[in-house]
Amino acid sequence: MFMLEVSHLAHGFDRQPALWDIPHLYWQGRSLVHLRGDNGSGKTTLLRLLAGLETPRQGTIRWTLTGSMPAASPPCPGRVLYLHQQPYLFDTSVAGNLRYVARWHGWRGNMARDRVAAMLERCGLAAHAEQRARSLSGGERMRLALARAWLLSPRVLLLDEPTASLDRQAIADVSTLISSLHETGCAIALSAHQPSALTERCDEYWCLEQRCLQVSAFKQGVAV
Repeated sequence: MFMLEVSHLAHGFDRQPALWDIPHLYWQGRSLVHLRGDNGSGKTTLLRLLAGLETPRQGTIRWTLTGSMPAASPPCPGRVLYLHQQPYLFDTSVAGNLRYVARWHGWRGNMARDRVAAMLERCGLAAHAEQRARSLSGGERMRLALARAWLLSPRVLLLDEPTASLDRQAIADVSTLISSLHETGCAIALSAHQPSALTERCDEYWCLEQRCLQVSAFKQGVAV
């Protein structure tokens, strides 16, 4: 069974020609996907469509997120999350951003404190717990956004250029965090224009080129 099924998907803006036409796309959700393509090829648009943040001009997108549930069209609140390369952070402390998620889950008291504290440690942000979130560096902001998403326990995470403008160490930190989240069973697809330590960990590639989407899987550097 496929987690994601896309059929005859096309999208554009106003009266402009479609950015691309995707006859079919199937994804089981086990691979770590790198979505690549030139600037302007429509990577962000595709991720936003998959997340249900925009309505396609043509075609269907169907998610099957559990074995007992029928396929559903987006949106899937809390199950399919989209994270922009400059994620929005609440204007409060680092820990406060995670407490919002705790309250959304209905966690209270010791449970909320323990979950937030554990996530701060996991993401290497415990020392910044009371710092204003908007004063963090770019890499720290991305780690906080990932920590907040992780607390939501998404089934699918769609990341738009998560390592853009980060230095080498920040990329390594974010890559480790994304890999750890993927290992918990979260399906992850990420866009990236430039290769990095993170894209090297991917084992499936979606390439937008000449208004088409090409899919390939790589094992030990060999296309299959």
